[in-house]
Amino acid sequence: MNVRTLSFLAMLVWMPMAFGQTLTTGTIVGTVTDSSGAVVKDAAVSLDYAATGDHRETLTNETGEYRFPLLKPGQYSVSAKSPGLKSGVSNIDLLVGQQQAINLVLTVEQTQQAIEVTADAALIQMENANQATSYSQKQVVDLPINGGDITNIAFSTAGLRLNVGGGNTNFNINGLPFSSALFTMNGADITEPYNLNNKSGASNNTLGANDIAEAAVILNAYSAQYGRMAGGQVNFVTKSGANAFHGNLSESYNDAILNANDFFNNATGTPRGRSVANQYAAGLGGHIVRNKTLFYVNTEGLRYALPSNGVVSVPSPQFEQYALSHVPGASVRFIRMPSTFITMPPESIAPCPSPRGPASCRTAPATWAAANRSFPAPM
Repeated sequence: MNVRTLSFLAMLVWMPMAFGQTLTTGTIVGTVTDSSGAVVKDAAVSLDYAATGDHRETLTNETGEYRFPLLKPGQYSVSAKSPGLKSGVSNIDLLVGQQQAINLVLTVEQTQQAIEVTADAALIQMENANQATSYSQKQVVDLPINGGDITNIAFSTAGLRLNVGGGNTNFNINGLPFSSALFTMNGADITEPYNLNNKSGASNNTLGANDIAEAAVILNAYSAQYGRMAGGQVNFVTKSGANAFHGNLSESYNDAILNANDFFNNATGTPRGRSVANQYAAGLGGHIVRNKTLFYVNTEGLRYALPSNGVVSVPSPQFEQYALSHVPGASVRFIRMPSTFITMPPESIAPCPSPRGPASCRTAPATWAAANRSFPAPM
């Protein structure tokens, strides 16, 4: 085994420790102390994820620190115990891309004692230097998202400037163009390669906001698990199944009667145009086998009616009569209309030139004539 192979194996061993937090996960860390402030070595720390019944345990190190990496975003309960000592239960809502510190204090264990603490995310992230803005599922639901385009979630991130001019991009990041942002969903690259624009929503490449559980926007400079684009990275995590059945229905309807008329239309006396938008979504999740086999399904749709103006050329009745009376008999014996049959006059039909007889001169439908009936005759 050469040195190059040894170096590669060393990298494989080191990588799980260096990248304990990925694009789609979070990390809970902390220190366990007693009531006097002294660190507690080899304390048993328990972590529970109620949605799926997942349970993990670890021991504190020499400095009383513990670490739970690669956690799925969601609500967790953390507690610790040592012989004769026990902490309360701390609840935390872990967001994607977040490394949250939960410090636990052990007190003398008493019979029938229950202490529950709810831990809030710290205002200052001290575990790393990432400029990360995380969005919970409630924030994703409450934020205005036009057309289900999930790139709109990032609009409230500090350092992003909305583009108000022409083009096909939504924002720039600290002065860098939209093409400097990398979009991922569940860790997979969803940036559209043609023009580097994320196409999402009910009418595009990916599903819209109803499929998103959490999101995080990380601006450069960031940790080693992020990269490739100089501006930033927008990570989405989709919803998933749980032991409890859950779902939602949403409907966003807009009709012309709810809209104001254009200023210039009012100035010229032009009535308000017709514009109807109907956007809907539905999701359902649950379990097939509790704690083992879970499912989640989501569907979204968009029905949008927007009138447009154009010029359509319609033949005059004289031209139509002329064309119908000069159809070669070898091609058309009669022309079928949507509701009637127009039979050609016998004198206008040329003899069938085929030696196989009239059966070989069967007509094909004159589709252009049928389509012509859909338009009113020109004035």
